[in-house]
Order: sequence, then structure tokens, then C-alpha cells
Amino acid sequence: MKLSFACRGLLASAAAALLLCSLTLSGSAQTSGNGNIVGTVTDTSGATVPGVSVIVTNNDTGISRSLTTNSDGSYTANFLLPGHYEVILGGGGFGKVDRKDLTLTVGQILTIDAALPAASVSTQVEVTSESPLVDTDKTEVAQTIGETLISNLPVASRNWSAFVLNTPNVTQDGGSGLVSFHGISGLYNQNYVDGSNNNQMLFSEARGRASGAPYVYSIDSIKEFQAETSNYSVEFGQAAGGQVNAITKSGTNHFHGDAFYYLRYPDLNALDPYNKFQALHNNGNPFLLTQPVHQQHQFGGSVGGPIIKDRLFFFFTYDGFRKVGRVLYSDSNTISTKGAGAYTASTTVTPNQCPVVGTPGYKGTTGITSAQCLNGIQFLLNVANINPGDAPPARFQKQNLFFPRLDYHINQRNDVFVDYNFADYDSTYGYSPANTFSNSSPTTNGPTSYHERFLVAGLTTQVGKASVNQVHFQYGRDLETAGANAAGPSVATGVVTYGMPNALPRVAEPDEHRIQFTDVFSTTKGHHTLKFGGDANLVHEVMINLFQGGGVYNYSDTTNTAAFQDWIQDAFAGQPGDTDPFAGYHYNTFVQTIDKVNTAAGTQGRDDFWMKMFDAFAEDSWKIRQNLTLTLGVRYDIQLTPAPGLVNNNFPPISTQYSGTIKNVADRVQPRLGFSWAPQVGTVVRGGYGLFSALNQGSTYYAMRVENGVVQVNYNYTGCESLVGNVSGARCAKVPSATNSLQYPFVPFPVTGPSISSAAIPTGGTAPAVNGPALIGSQSFHGLDPNFVPPLSHEFQLAVEQAMPGKMTLSVGYVGTRAMRLPVFLDANLIGQTPSGVRTYDVLNATGGIQEVLTVPVYRQADRRNPNITSINTGFSVANTWYNSLAATVRRPFANGLEVLANYTWARATDDGQVGGANGTFFGGDTPLDPNNIRRDNGPSDTDIRNRFTLSFVYQPKLLPDNKIVKYAVDDFTFSGGFIASGGQPIFMGMNGTVFSGTGTSYGADGNIYGGAMSSSSGAPTTGRPPQIGRNSMYGPGFNDFDFRVARNIPIHEAMYLQLSADAFNLLNHTIVTGVQGTYSQYAAASTSAASACSTATGSATAGTVPAGSVLQGCISPFTGTGLAAFGVTSGTNNSLYGARQMQFAAKFFF
Repeated sequence: MKLSFACRGLLASAAAALLLCSLTLSGSAQTSGNGNIVGTVTDTSGATVPGVSVIVTNNDTGISRSLTTNSDGSYTANFLLPGHYEVILGGGGFGKVDRKDLTLTVGQILTIDAALPAASVSTQVEVTSESPLVDTDKTEVAQTIGETLISNLPVASRNWSAFVLNTPNVTQDGGSGLVSFHGISGLYNQNYVDGSNNNQMLFSEARGRASGAPYVYSIDSIKEFQAETSNYSVEFGQAAGGQVNAITKSGTNHFHGDAFYYLRYPDLNALDPYNKFQALHNNGNPFLLTQPVHQQHQFGGSVGGPIIKDRLFFFFTYDGFRKVGRVLYSDSNTISTKGAGAYTASTTVTPNQCPVVGTPGYKGTTGITSAQCLNGIQFLLNVANINPGDAPPARFQKQNLFFPRLDYHINQRNDVFVDYNFADYDSTYGYSPANTFSNSSPTTNGPTSYHERFLVAGLTTQVGKASVNQVHFQYGRDLETAGANAAGPSVATGVVTYGMPNALPRVAEPDEHRIQFTDVFSTTKGHHTLKFGGDANLVHEVMINLFQGGGVYNYSDTTNTAAFQDWIQDAFAGQPGDTDPFAGYHYNTFVQTIDKVNTAAGTQGRDDFWMKMFDAFAEDSWKIRQNLTLTLGVRYDIQLTPAPGLVNNNFPPISTQYSGTIKNVADRVQPRLGFSWAPQVGTVVRGGYGLFSALNQGSTYYAMRVENGVVQVNYNYTGCESLVGNVSGARCAKVPSATNSLQYPFVPFPVTGPSISSAAIPTGGTAPAVNGPALIGSQSFHGLDPNFVPPLSHEFQLAVEQAMPGKMTLSVGYVGTRAMRLPVFLDANLIGQTPSGVRTYDVLNATGGIQEVLTVPVYRQADRRNPNITSINTGFSVANTWYNSLAATVRRPFANGLEVLANYTWARATDDGQVGGANGTFFGGDTPLDPNNIRRDNGPSDTDIRNRFTLSFVYQPKLLPDNKIVKYAVDDFTFSGGFIASGGQPIFMGMNGTVFSGTGTSYGADGNIYGGAMSSSSGAPTTGRPPQIGRNSMYGPGFNDFDFRVARNIPIHEAMYLQLSADAFNLLNHTIVTGVQGTYSQYAAASTSAASACSTATGSATAGTVPAGSVLQGCISPFTGTGLAAFGVTSGTNNSLYGARQMQFAAKFFF
């Protein structure tokens, strides 16, 4: 039975009400943005004592909460602001116990038990100032990064969320800053600040995005946060990965604050190793020997204090960011207007490689002139900005951030806070924020702007002596825009890519408004601490971006040089001197998208819709015995997204099936169980199981709603390099019909962004224009399977924590994850179909000998469900992941001048097609070989890192405070740092050349040897990965990174002091490889020539390997790229997280 959108909303509300009414037990486990203090009071004989007074006081604000132990002698103080506390227990017929100097962190359950002396024996207050090292009531896998570490550790980005990479069961997901928890894509995490959702819904990342603004909340505003990996409270959800729960600073009864200034200047920084090599050894631009960052300034400050003592407090932060730098370009190919001798390399582009008229071994009588050859090569050098002496383009980045917060203690029962975060960020060359680019050009970038506005408020109300209610509200806006540096179309020549990229311009990507209401109620009854609540999260999404609106030409051949030869002939199509009859048709594919509904300039690609998320939860934290706690909970989630307004009924039934339904699944009831057992003092065993439901990102729903062949239509064209019958070395064997194929560099429809009249072309080349063929190209569009639903994750953990000498703890634990219903994107036109073709491929070794013979079934054009259309790029919730890890943690909380946090994780993550988060938005995904058998691609995950060690430390020596020499030489210094040693991640292995597919008589429906591989970005056929080797079966190099800070405090007056510091990021300047060349194999079509390496001629080595009923289609051999293009060779040594050594100097004034 299908439910309407409205009916499903009613169902969600009814389900939430049912949970709240029927479940009377709920828990005191973690609380969003807060902590809890709990305990049991006994007499000297160990018997519990009911009715005892408990006063919990926040020493920072002077605010107290009065409680009374229940009939079982237990008490719970929920929803406490993290900070410094004192707990006084006792009175009446008993003496008192005063526990001072207690520190409560975010998400912590701080257990403070007390054995009260009899009043007749002692009426004096007993003072204890030692917090327990081991949290005996904690059941989840989580790690808190406290204020000491956040304030003192060097972090290159000054983004507080970067500290998450210091925790266990976590790896980087790509190079932008996304984080993968226990093997799950970084798109399925949740980020909370002050109890409110801090994620952007469109891209399913923290606001500001990993590749966007440097940060949205100032690190000066963040007090602490908790990174939670597994089995966390039912209060939290909507994540299959992990969650980050942060709180901001607030004012206290004492005025306090700081003013800061951070400076980076290039003189002491190291050069990027890859750029340095390019400049010295690969005919590179000498400017590659300069620093990409010229100056970086960060300045501002914070101030907080009382407006009314013990009642009203304020806190305010301003954070300014300015960065001036250069964007450096290089090329892994050798490009020169000077001849380089004989053609000996697959990556050489010189006049010797041009298809000049009369060139022996090419076509002999057709081609281009020598002048056109030089003009084409010079154009590539110019557009790529890699001429010797070309000045790198300048990048300017600016951000202003304001954060005010008020906390008001209304009365003994009510406390309220409100804060507002305001951030504006602008950057030239911000669309692609990397410092260096290879084989690209400045034309593929554009300016960006981010405008962030978030209002968060919370009210905590004490209801009686044993109950507390907390309400949160949020209103937020996240607006992100991007322009374009150049006009379309985008052209990938094989050696340089230029022109407006497919994702620009972005008028609004997104303009997102969020309204959130959360209510949580907690009470204590006997041995049970109960919590239940719910959340309504309403997101209004406005998206204006026409993907591929400028058109995209792609050139691909067996080598980069061959692809260049294809492009340069097309570049002068129709000009005098270009005698090639195939000129203009040597490209592989062209795709352009048009919007048939939103046609006005600036509105193309628009969609406007609401996503509504509701949840309800109930939890019981049951103190079975003094040393045994059991947490039982259940959570319900629903994500409601409206169906498309227009459905594609042009190609029934398949187009209707995949473009008409968004399934709002209503069965996400998630049980969770955790336990904590303390068999002896100082030892805790924790374990648990939980089911977690994630959210699907808004970008996927946007693509399905409008990129559906009715609102937006993709038109695909193929050049002669994609047509069957071509043989290596013969170039185009036939010209596509002028009535149904497009001639380069024309586009069939008007382009978005800058005027096409401004498009860059070689001197004397043919200018792009709107000049399509008589017949439009084949259509492709996006869709979702009617059973496409959010992912689910089964998570289980078991850990032991032991108190150690030296105020340290050791924790060893196992975390396992079985995630399912993750998305993959397949050609729905082939789903459920049986391939009717059979083809044979010879896998050759480096000497040309046959290593393996592959005879496989092949999808043909006739095998499509609807042969009148090409691919239907469709999302299916069918991928699975498995994660198993063993993690060890040594922790020493800050005491006597030293804090240490060390984590080691051994892990193994596998899946059958989950894509890393950096490539997973919209319809992004890995390309499976066979759309009907994705298990064929089962292998290590994109984020699989087997070994990872992190160390964080802060050391403030106080050796001989009475010795002035020692004091001034060593004391008042702070030494802090972070070290990461990480194994490598899998290399995505690619294959050059086209396993021919296309239209007409082509045997393959899509690409690769099975004829079923499709680009998840364009829907066009793609070669995909080498079929003879397992997916992700080879790994890139690991890395070591050591960041170090030295700081010195200079006293000024009483609580005022000046701190001077120097930070070194990658202090030892290790080469951190962030990318390697992934082309592993190359494909060549079979040839009748006996001289071909893949010959069908009688007597050739490859002719007798074909079984009956098949034919030799082609050969797969090791990629012959040389130099920087060879497989496994370093292609990058920096990203948003890591790079060559950088120095930073800072001055901070504290008061």
C-alpha cells in the first residue's frame, strides 16, 4: 500500500506519540550538549539511604540544583552545563560529604557515590578533591576532547572538528576533511552544537562543508566536544556512522576573555614536494618553487562574564580570517612547443606528436598544419598557466565570524540560553580550494561565498526533586554560491582540462533553512533513570544549479598523447589547413543538460522542497547493582521527502517506475542495549548493540526530482572514437552522421554561466557556438528505485577499561559494524536483464604474452529494457559494508601539568560498492562492473586503513617553582603536539582506452567488458576499473605527521598574561602522499593486422585463444604510461588536511 506524503506525516506523529505514551522507561545516558552527575548514597554499612539532601553546584556560575535521593538511595542531576562542580551530600542524621573540584565534560555521566558518616560520630564536612578516572556508568564508545586539548593543541585549520581525527575508529574520508567513522562514508555522520543539528542537509556534511569555509564556529567559541563511534544513546540518531557533540563556551561569574592574532608567512615554510619535482624535472613553471600561501592572518577575541552575578551571563567571540595566496598549476605530461625527438612516451605533447599533414605513421595525407599544431600546443600551455614565467593566479579569502551567547538563571527551576552564530566567507578560486592542481587550468575554478546564520536556544526546567525537562530550538540559514571563471563547454583533452566545469555556476547550492524543536524529559524512579523525548527537524531546501549546463566534451584514448591528437584535430575543424575529414568528431562523448521548466537566466536547475525529519525515543538506565548498569532504549525515525512534481512518462513503464516515487520508509524502530559492569574497583567492562538509521542526503533527492528527463534532460552525443570498428592507430574508421551527431566545439543548446562567446580557443581555432545537429542526442536521466531508502547500521562493541598507575587509564575494545541499504547508482535500463552477447578479452603481461583469457557475457543495446533511450542513472539501496576493529586507548587527564591521549586502531573495512563521501553526493558512486551483480565488486572500502595511531599531549612543566632560573628557563612554557601515523588507503585503479560502446551497431550497452559500466556523474558509458584485478586491492603509501607547538606565558598583572607561541605543522617535513596515479591497465581493440599486439590474424599469439561462440574483442595490458603518469607514481602531496611543513606564530592576550 502506498502512503501519501501527508499520510506519512500523520503516521510519523502517531508513532512518536505511541512511543512516548507506551514506554514509561527511559534513560540518563548521554545528553546532547550537556552532562549528568549521578550517584548512590549509603551509610557506613553499605545500606542505601533515601531522602538525603544532594546539592550540585556549578562553581563557574554559582548556580545550584537541589536534589533528594530516592527510595533506593540514588540521585540524578541531568542536563548540566559542562564545567567545574561541587557536590555536597548528607545532613540531618548523617554527616556531610563534600566532593570538590569535579570536572564534568560534554556527554559524560559523572558518578559521585558517597558513604555518609553518622552525625553522632562526625558532623564535620569531609572534603574530597579527586574525580574518578573510570566512568563506571558509561556504556557507549565515545571519546571527549576537552578544553585543555582544544586550547593548546596545534591544528592547521583552526577548525575544532579536525580534532575528531585524533580519536579511534576514525579515518579521513578523502582529502577535504570529511571523516569516516567505523568504515561508513563521511556523509552519514551527524554534527551537533549546543544540542542542535549542525549538519547541512543537501550535502550531508557539517555546515560550511569540508571543502568550503575554513570553519563556521570559531575554535575560540568551542568549549569541548565528544566524538561518539558506537552504541550511543537513543537521544541521538539519524547517523549510520558517528556523531560529534560539541558545546560552546558561556559566561561565568568572573570576567574572562582573550584577544588573539595568528600569522603565517612563507619564508619558513617548506615547498610542496610534488610541485618542486615538477619545476625541477618536468619542464615545469619556475613559480612552482614558490609558496602557495603568501600570508594568512587570523585575529579576534572572546570575552565573557556576569551581567547579573549568579543570574545572567554573556559570552562573545569575533573571529577574522584573511588569506592571500597563489594557485599553482602543473602538468604530469611533457608539453612543449619544441620538438622532443622521436615519439617515445605516452605523455609527450610536442610538434613531433602532432598529426601534421604528411606525418609518417599517422595518416600521411590528412591532418593539420604545422602552424595549427604550434597554436594548439601553445594554447594548452596558456590555458593551463604552465608556461615558464606564468605568474600563478592570486587567491583571496576572507571570513568574518560573530558569536554572542547569553545564559540566564531565571529561578531555581529554570535556566535558559540563547546563542547566535554569524559567518560570512568569500574566496576567489574557492570552488576547487586546493593549493595546487595538475593537468587542470584556472578556467575550471570559480569564486565562492558562504553565508551562515544560526540561532540556537535552550530551556532547562527542574520538575520536582527527581525530574528535569529540556527544550531546544534552532533556526538556521546556510546559503552557498559559486561563480565561474570561464565559459563552457568543459573540455578534457587528455592532457589538460579547461572551460567551465560541469557543476558551475551555483546560484544557490544550497539556500537552506532549518527549523528544529527538541524536547527531552528525564526522571529518576528507584534504580531506574528514565529519559524520553522527540525532535522535529524541518529543512527547506532551495537549490539552483544546472549540472552540465555548459556542456562537457571528453577525449579519452589508449594514451594521453593519443587523446591530445584527437583533440587538436577537432580544435581546428572547418579551418583552412585542417584536412582531416573526421575533424570535429574525434571526441568520445559530449553531454549537456537543459532545464525545460526553469528557463529564465539565473533560475536554471532550480528546485524548492521541504524535507521533514521526526523522531521519538525512550530509554531506561537501570542500576541493577552498584557495579552493574544496563541501558535499554528504543528510537523511531522517519524522513519525509515529497515526490517529484513532474514524472517522466515519456518512456513507459521504465521511466515512470524510476522517476515517480520517493519512498518515505515508516518502519525505522531501532532498539539499543548497553551495559557497564565494574567487577572491581578501577575496572569496567562495557558492551552493547544498537540499530542506527541514517538520513539520505538532499542532493540525491534533488537529482531525482528534477534531473528526471522532464524538468531537466541530459542529451548525450558520441564521437567517432566511441564507435565500434575503430582499430588502434587507424583513428576514426567512420564519421558519425552529421544529422545525429555533434561536431566539436559546438553545443546543441544555450549554456549557463558566462557567455559562450568568451570561451577560450587556440589562435585560428574554431569558436564554440550554439549549433546543434538536426537530430538531438540520446537522452539519459536520473531516477530512484521505488525501494530506495536510508541506510541502516547494526553496531556492536565490547571494551574493557582499566585504571593504571600515574593517573592513567587503558581501554581496549572491539567495534563491529554491519551496514546495509547503502546507495549505489546503476543503469536501471539494464537491471533485471540478461546479457545476450559473448566476448573474449586477452589480458596481456608487460612483454605482450597472454596472462589470462576472459570470456564474459556482454550486455548489448538490444538487451536494454527500452532500447529507445540510453542509460537511466538510478539509485538502489543495495550496498553493504562490514567493519571490524580493535582499538586501544591510553589516556591521562590533565593533572600536574600533563595530559596525554593516545589511540591505536587496527581495522578492516570492506563493502560492495560504497563510495567515499568526497564523491558520494548527488548520484556519485563507484562504477560496478556488472549492474546486476555488484557482489563482483566486493573488496576493501575506499576508506579502508588497516593501522592508525594518534598521540596528543599537553605538557606544562613546573619543575622548581622556587628557583628563579629554572622558573624563567622552563616554567610558564607549554609544549603540546599531535602525531598521526597512518597506513595507506586503497588506490582506485582505472583503465585507459575505451571498451567501445555507444549507439548504432555497437555491441555494448554501456562500458567495460560486460557492457554495463556507466558514469554515475553523466550517465555516459565508462571504461571503469580493470576487470582482471580486485577492486581496491592495492594500497597507496601511508604517512606520518607531527604537529608541534611551543608557547610561553608572560605574566602581566594578576590574571592577565600574554602568550606567545610558535606552531609547526608537519614539523619533520615528511612527504605526505595525498594522491597517486591510478591508471593500472590500458585497453586496445582487436585488430586484423598481424603486427598488432591484439591481433585476430591467423597465427598470431592472441588469435587462438577465443572459445567457440565468441570473438576476440580486445586486449588489456599493463598501462605503459611513463614518468609522472606511471601507475602508483605520486600525483599530489597536499590537501586540505596535510602538506609540507608550515610555520605559524601567534600572540594571545588573556584576562
